[in-house]
Parts: sequence; structure tokens; C-alpha cells
Amino acid sequence: MRLAGRIKMGYYPTPISVVERIKCFTAWPEKKPVNILDPCCGEGLAVKHLSEGFNCQTYGIELDGHRAEEAKGNMNHVLTCSYTEARITNGCFSVLFLNPPYDEETLNDGTVTSSERKEKVFLKDTIKYLSPEGLLIYIIPQPRLDTSIAKILNYRFEQFKIYRFHGEEYDVFKQVVLFAIKKKEPGIDEKDLIALTKARDSELPELPFVSEPVYRLPQAKKVTLFRSTVIDIEELETEAKLSPLWRRLSEMAWIDKVRNERPPLPLHQGHIALMLANGCLDGVVCEGDDRHVVKGRVQKIVTKYQEQNENGYEEREVDRYQVSVKILTLDGDIRVLV
Repeated sequence: MRLAGRIKMGYYPTPISVVERIKCFTAWPEKKPVNILDPCCGEGLAVKHLSEGFNCQTYGIELDGHRAEEAKGNMNHVLTCSYTEARITNGCFSVLFLNPPYDEETLNDGTVTSSERKEKVFLKDTIKYLSPEGLLIYIIPQPRLDTSIAKILNYRFEQFKIYRFHGEEYDVFKQVVLFAIKKKEPGIDEKDLIALTKARDSELPELPFVSEPVYRLPQAKKVTLFRSTVIDIEELETEAKLSPLWRRLSEMAWIDKVRNERPPLPLHQGHIALMLANGCLDGVVCEGDDRHVVKGRVQKIVTKYQEQNENGYEEREVDRYQVSVKILTLDGDIRVLV
């Protein structure tokens, strides 16, 4: 499973049957917007299904390019990068949907190389994006719910509920769903900490369908920043065309109006030679039997010579530039004009 996980980049999408049960735990505010962040969204199907039918803006981050393209059709905003390469407004999301990769993260502080489970790293690094009283939906294998993760959860969250996947879905990776509300002020609750620590080895109930929602989602705050630090050429081109600076430059340089104009006076031979040399006249010229191809070239030629002085001989170099024009005729002859 470990090797297969690495091949898939630790990607195990949440089954839709599980999402349906998660959805009934949430109460959405009427006529008020909600936003959801999934920092490892895959193809975006889980969040799409979770938010379907509600006034919601969905935000996703996906490292794999192919899955990110699929997610763009299922979510409102998608970044193709690692979450560590994203810049996002803190404390503004109503829901943090977190199904992190099941693998290890290599850490290097310059002196010591170590590793941490990505389930823990993702949790630590993405809590800041969730608003106070926002809902965390955390999906991990039950054996990974260790003491270190329990302490993080206990310090930042409250109102915990933990369920294992239902039926055969649990048998695959022993996954559990943890619901929690982010505290307004961080702090330790000893009772919750003991319960979280025991959850790893407990016989948890199956994730049920509930008749009444358990968690009421807070109204969305404005997401003023959601960008990748990775330069996307297509996105850059689009942004550049919309830039006021580019529009101003176009007006000043007449970029859209540039066209070849006939010179006011006939060109002298010197002008023609310069144009030939810098390539302005390259290509097919003349018509009919006189048609031929020209290619101008400027070549630097270095001449070395020795000059005698009172200390002996001194070597000198003289640079000169030679203009030449190659001509290819219809008969296949190549001529060189120097």
C-alpha cells in the first residue's frame, strides 16, 4: 500500500457515500454565503457534492496538474500547486475539508533531517485558514490519530465527534471522520484530550445519517487573497492583457497599429545593405524567373598581428565586421555577395 500510495501521491478520494453522510451533519445559513477550503482537493468531487444546493464558494488546491484541471470544472477556485506555495487569507473559511495524503513529509532544518506524517503537517499548516467557530472535517486513518495530533486538535478545537467509515469503506484504509469547531481562543481541555487520545484504539461507531444537523456553519468572510506563488504562463498572459500598465504601454507604443509603411524617399544602397545585413529583407524577393531567396549576415572577423617595440614583440588584434548576403536562385545556385 505504501508504494501504491506514493505513486498516487498519497491520493485517496473521499467516497461520495461518505460525503452524503457528512453533509447531513451540517446546517447551512439561509441566504448567506459559505465558503469551503480543501487544500488537497483532488478532482474536487467531494466538496462539489458537499456544497451542492447551497450558497457556497468552493476553494481547492491540488498539486497534480491533471486532477487540478478536473477540479476546475467542479469547484469555483482552484490552484495548481502545493498548499505551501499558496497565499491565502487567514481565518476566513467556514469549512476546512481536510483529507490529507497518507504519507510522510521530509523536514530539513539545515542540520537535521526528519519526517512527519502528512496528516499532521497538513493539519498544523491549514488550521489558520479556518475562521473561529468554523467547522473542521478531518478524514484520516484511525491508527494515525496519535497523541501528537490529539494535542493539536484539543488545543485549537472543541465539540468533537468521531466516526469510522461505514461498512466496507472502513475496511480499505480504516478511515475515520472527525468533526470539530475551531475555538475562539486556543486552550487545553483535559477531558477532550483524554477522549481524543483513546479514540485511536477504540471501537468507534459508524458514520450515520442524522435526521437533524449537528453543526451550524458560520457565514463566510471575504477571501481577499487566494493565489499561487508558482507562475502559470497562461494565467500570466491573461493577467498581463488585463493590466492597466499593458494597456497604457500599448497606447504609448501603438503596438496594435504597427504596420510596414513605404519610406518617404527611395532607399540608398547603404540603407539596403544595412537592411540586408540585419535580416530585415530575408526571405523570397522578386517575382517570376527572377524570384530568389536572400539571407543577410554580419560576421565578426578578428585579425592578429605582431608589432615590435623596445621590449620585444607585442601581439595585437583588430576586429572588423564583414557583411555578406547569400542568394539562392531558382536553379539551386548559391551565390555570396561580400
